[in-house]
Amino acid sequence: MKVLDLEFTNSQLFSKGTVVTLGNFDGLHKAHLILIQRLNEKKTQFQLPSVLITYHPNPSIVLGKNKYLKNIYSQEKKQEILSKMGIDFYLNIPFTYEFSQINAFNFIKDILVEKLNVKYIVIGYNHYFGKDREGDYEYLVKFSNQFGYIVEEIPPIYLGNEKISSSTIRFLLQNGEIEQANAMLGRPFSLSGLVVKGEGRGRTIHFPTANISILEDILQPAQGVYIGATKLNNVFYKSIINIGCKPTFEGKTLTIESHLLEFQGDLYEKYVELFFLKRIREEKKFQSVEELVKQLYVDREIAIKFFETTDLTFF
Repeated sequence: MKVLDLEFTNSQLFSKGTVVTLGNFDGLHKAHLILIQRLNEKKTQFQLPSVLITYHPNPSIVLGKNKYLKNIYSQEKKQEILSKMGIDFYLNIPFTYEFSQINAFNFIKDILVEKLNVKYIVIGYNHYFGKDREGDYEYLVKFSNQFGYIVEEIPPIYLGNEKISSSTIRFLLQNGEIEQANAMLGRPFSLSGLVVKGEGRGRTIHFPTANISILEDILQPAQGVYIGATKLNNVFYKSIINIGCKPTFEGKTLTIESHLLEFQGDLYEKYVELFFLKRIREEKKFQSVEELVKQLYVDREIAIKFFETTDLTFF
């Protein structure tokens, strides 16, 4: 997958044309995957390169509609996932207020037609583009004959009775419903970051943890204790992950820590990725350190039992 720069992209690169999809694609969930699958089918049918257009930051943040919105995935994680999906070109458009003032017609003419020479467009039912969200499926159809492209709309995709969407997944993660969120994502939710020095209490109670520093604009699941996996140098280690403020120690700062069940060594300054599989309890304040340690052993046994029937091969 090659990365395009909007400024240096022009139709001379795509003399025969392209098939294009566009959207925010935050989370790259199962509904997004259906859309990308359709893009790949059309790419094969028309023998044209495929282009995925996305935006960063999220337009809702830039336009002030939801300035505190957290992303499900970082740009790096999104690009990593997309690189395995058979897409030929990735165009990430920097979303600014100035860009938001481009009307839908000029977006089609200047970007889709003049820069990408688009011949087929696959768009989700709820994606809008152009100033004041004027552009959508019907708008694209309106100008399809003029510019010589075909456009297809992908309808909503459901998991059971619930519509799959990035906003639903954010809600599930923020409420600790990790298994339902993972089912909609089609993969375990993960956070990546550098291991930084903590207070060292874990080692004193024989439960050493890796403290993870993550990007501020990335969504964090609800506070609590999770069964998960820690990826280090492409190796996955069974883990117990805690998100919280350490109330037993009167902590005030939110931390993300991972206790690796089968690892010994120094993780400081290492880059790791944490995968969340199951939430086993809320964070709570214990009356003593001894009571906390007792609960940690219970958590460990729950995790060991969980991994008796769950391996890490799905990664």
